[in-house]
Amino acid sequence: MTSPLRLSRVFALTALASLATHLHAAVGDTRVATWKDNRTAVFMLMFDDGWPSHFQVAVPELEKRGMIATFYICPAKGEFKTQSKEWDKVAATKMVFADHTMTHQGVKDMANAEYEIGECATIIRKLQPGKENRLVSFGMPGVGPGKWNINGAQLKELLEKHHLVSRPPFEGHGAVYHQKTFEEMIALADKAIAKKGIEYLVAHGVERIKPDWGYQDMWPLKQTIFLPLLDALKERSDRGDLWITDHISQHQYATERDGATVKTLKVIPNGIQLEVKSSADPKLYDHPLTLITEVPAQWRECNISQGSVQSRATAKNGVLVFDVSPNGPPVSLWPATTP
Repeated sequence: MTSPLRLSRVFALTALASLATHLHAAVGDTRVATWKDNRTAVFMLMFDDGWPSHFQVAVPELEKRGMIATFYICPAKGEFKTQSKEWDKVAATKMVFADHTMTHQGVKDMANAEYEIGECATIIRKLQPGKENRLVSFGMPGVGPGKWNINGAQLKELLEKHHLVSRPPFEGHGAVYHQKTFEEMIALADKAIAKKGIEYLVAHGVERIKPDWGYQDMWPLKQTIFLPLLDALKERSDRGDLWITDHISQHQYATERDGATVKTLKVIPNGIQLEVKSSADPKLYDHPLTLITEVPAQWRECNISQGSVQSRATAKNGVLVFDVSPNGPPVSLWPATTP
């Protein structure tokens, strides 16, 4: 067991290292945060197959906590078709739809794959209108032997054609199927925090108590696990550890971040000007990036301007954290003169 004295020494050394780094930083020095809002890690909730319990249980509980998730829908599958009006309501929320093929029955050949994959993407963009040909997440459905009759190169061609991005693999991340307990599921989130990376959980059905339809959706995740899990994830989000988001937002941010450069154009007593670029295609990658900029110690409330977009943020100990668009106009920062 680590002694209290040793722990106090570790904490002191960590604090001194952080202080030394800050003291050597110059006003205007800027870096791109690893994750949005300078969160430590990312966690994604994914729901497959368009089961009724998604809009009956999952969506309301997510909304109560101000959280979002990615829903992998199958528009021609029975459960989705018969409840289309309910899914229209989900489409109007902040939840994000993703491509799980039209029928979840596999693909016979390339022509059929064009329908199963491409038509599903088209419908999603109609259900949730936005930027033309925006990126949509794709989740490979689990089908039986002989049901998926295109190869990897053909799938890649279709995904590129329809601006689809494959999600991380299901293996090891299926709620009820792989991860069976609350402890196992929240351990995924804590693993993401420890490695400052990403983790995710893929759910199918969620237990229905009310309404009781007399049966449960596929692999129902018990509410006694699901609700505490959401609470625990929110707690980690509230303290700044987790960015709980959808797959495409995470993918866009990471791609833009990895290709980003920040240049300090000007530093004057009452202003800083920055230029933020990214090598990612701006037609597809337009998620705001979070910047961390050293500002004068006396700055508190700060104005941020990028073209016609203006916002305000609070500097803490000479550090300002704020969002901007990559490949946009120069970013100007200055202390707010009015509350």
